[in-house]
Amino acid sequence: MPRHPDDISKTLLQAVAILLLIGLIAMVLHKGFADVSAVWQQHSGAEFWKALGRYLLRNLAG
Repeated sequence: MPRHPDDISKTLLQAVAILLLIGLIAMVLHKGFADVSAVWQQHSGAEFWKALGRYLLRNLAG
C-alpha cells in the first residue's frame, strides 16, 4: 500500500525535530559540564559547593 506524500513529509520533519532536540540537549549538558568543571578547578573541598551555588544563582537568567 503506497504512503501519501504528507505522511512521508510529516515523518521526515519529526525525525529532523528529534535530531535537533538531541543536539540541543547535548549542547546544554556539555555547557553545564564545562561550567561545573571550571568551578571545580577554581574551588576545592567544601568551598566548591558554595561556589557552585553562587554560580548557579548568578546565572539563572542565562
